[in-house]
Amino acid sequence: MITINNYTEKTQNISFSSLPEALKKGDDLARKALSNNKQAYNSNDTIQRVVDNYIEKLNAYLKSNPPKTDSQPNTNAKTPRKAPSKAKVSKAKSTSDPKPAVKKNVASKRVAKPKKEKAEDTSKRVEMIPIEITFIKRYAAMDGKVRTKKSVLSLLSSLQKAMLEKRIRKTSPYAKEILQIQNQLISALDKMEDTAEFKIDSKNLKHYQEIASSERIRESIALLKRYLSIHGKPGVEDKALRLKNAMERMVKSGKISKSDPYSDRLNAAFKSLAVYLREKKATPAISQGELNGIKGLLGAHTYSSSSKKKESPGPQKSKDTMSSQELMRMDFETIGLKGKFRELIGDPSVGFTAMVFGQPKSGKSTLMLEFANELASKHGPVLYAAIEEGYGYTLKDKIQRVNATHPELYFAEKLPSNLSAYDFVFIDSVSRAGMELSDMVKLKNKYPRIGFVFVFHSTKDGKFRGGNELAHEVDVIITVENKMATASGRFNGGGSLKME
Repeated sequence: MITINNYTEKTQNISFSSLPEALKKGDDLARKALSNNKQAYNSNDTIQRVVDNYIEKLNAYLKSNPPKTDSQPNTNAKTPRKAPSKAKVSKAKSTSDPKPAVKKNVASKRVAKPKKEKAEDTSKRVEMIPIEITFIKRYAAMDGKVRTKKSVLSLLSSLQKAMLEKRIRKTSPYAKEILQIQNQLISALDKMEDTAEFKIDSKNLKHYQEIASSERIRESIALLKRYLSIHGKPGVEDKALRLKNAMERMVKSGKISKSDPYSDRLNAAFKSLAVYLREKKATPAISQGELNGIKGLLGAHTYSSSSKKKESPGPQKSKDTMSSQELMRMDFETIGLKGKFRELIGDPSVGFTAMVFGQPKSGKSTLMLEFANELASKHGPVLYAAIEEGYGYTLKDKIQRVNATHPELYFAEKLPSNLSAYDFVFIDSVSRAGMELSDMVKLKNKYPRIGFVFVFHSTKDGKFRGGNELAHEVDVIITVENKMATASGRFNGGGSLKME
């Protein structure tokens, strides 16, 4: 009988390679749990229960299936060297040439087997893996592995939470697979005790693995994530050198080229690392605008203590005044906007406000959907409150037309009571939401770091419906007329944009 006390001795000659997969995995777990005087086994009730259950099943299996021994038992003892035969010894003595004879026309080297060519990587490079693919990948990875009931329940709970919060929607291209996985997890939980080996139908598994490998994070995005993890930190010379070398390898191998949409930001990060290593700077650092752009791109928070006023030495005349030198030393946190929307409105600060107005059918909602998708893909989570259209055909048509399908872009038919999960909020339209100037001011005061975009209808004479007072309060005003958008504001924009 195998117990926790004699496990290592009793299982030494058991051929686990011929046992079921669940028992193979159980052996690995048991050896780790029982090592170091059973430290893990004695300190964790769950591990103790799992190991006891495994040993019980192992004994039952061995009772009905006599064990086979491995050809090479698990032992550190060295195999004794065999003495040469007498015939070989006498033959060796009879020769006058100590060198072995070489036969002619016989190849002395083995022919190397041709290496298998690696399969071409056809994965689509993306900024962020969709949450549905992440869950499908996690589920496919469970095949052939032993899992505890607690871990299966955790995966199911996370999946259902994502569905409830509409981060996974019924319109998802993988909705069928997600529902299938949910049902399979529920069915497995109903049959499980403490642990179980997961087996996924081979046809389904192949399909899940194809989906899981269909998209990969862009190499440039992965490198920028590594840079962000060391930015502003002292004592990271080794990590900085490895990252700089990795960037160079990626460029030399052609995996990253100038055509990469994030090559400018990657180049800024590379220069920062080069300066940090060459000049032995205190920390790797880049400009606040570039940093905000990277953080927004990676979905990281853009909070920064550098946005606070830096105090200069010496007394101030008044708490309500500031010298010109102090004002010039202040760092204002911008979001790092790029491309055509920067040309239109400039690079807005964190927590900016904008109002957009135009007559019905002018294209303002379509333009704002495109702007919302741009912000979501590069600067952080966005909520688009489509109060005017709701979840209707026209909204779906616009979303498809501008391809506004980034996983960080969310939609609502009315404004939620809590907006703290978003970096940007679009309200389309203000009049349909029944909002007054005081309501919009309250929103800004409550969420000072959220960028708000308020969409208005205008009358034929160009006046806003309910927005004339707000025009004096916002940072940017965008006018849309005859498929042309023009802007004026505080961020050195003031450009125009012709809509397709």
